[in-house]
Amino acid sequence: MRDMETVPAQEIEYRIKNFQKCLQEMGLDGAFILQNADLFYFSGTIQSSVLFIPCQGEPILMVQKAFERTRKESPLKNIMSATGRGQIKKVLKDFGFLGHSKIGLEMDVLPINLFSRYQQIFPDVEWSDVSDAILRLRMIKTPYEVKQIRSAAKILHKGYMEIKEIIREGMTELEVDGHLALIARREGHMGVLRMRGWNQEMTYAHVLSGGNGAITSFLDSPHGGRGNTPAMAQGASF
Repeated sequence: MRDMETVPAQEIEYRIKNFQKCLQEMGLDGAFILQNADLFYFSGTIQSSVLFIPCQGEPILMVQKAFERTRKESPLKNIMSATGRGQIKKVLKDFGFLGHSKIGLEMDVLPINLFSRYQQIFPDVEWSDVSDAILRLRMIKTPYEVKQIRSAAKILHKGYMEIKEIIREGMTELEVDGHLALIARREGHMGVLRMRGWNQEMTYAHVLSGGNGAITSFLDSPHGGRGNTPAMAQGASF
């Protein structure tokens, strides 16, 4: 079993410092990071956690599940166990962050019921949307991120090179799709493509042939495909 690559500590520190500058410019005391992609971006893990980033000082990662695994994956200094959302307030108090009045959230993706819970936990807080600030930061790639993109491109290239030796007349889209999945996963693909949009979800690839390449779907992409079930009406079909 090979070890999984983790995000370098200096990369996480750089991202957090840049975000803290944004918080200061917005006049916010801090922000809660809850969405998986953003949580990974700022902490190096997507284990069930709540990340609080103050406008100054060290962030706090409050872990609700898989505490020991989180400690191995994340380079953050302050990693605390908080098995219930009610404990978030206590942890913030212990670190001296409870009196803050202006806090940010990722309002472009946050479910309304989760937002309501945070309003109940922190009734005196004035909430602001930090989604645009996060997306602007993520647009600018560091040398480490460019390296990761190049590594992903190598996986894609290997898939194209290998599949041309496997594909043959009479194969269904799903068969080709399965071979591509095997190659990609073997080379390190995580198996999903994350999308930030509401109700947007996609598999790792679309294998489409003939008229299926012109079939549109619910997905916000230039192609859709028929899929093999109305429950996931996109991608490869029989």
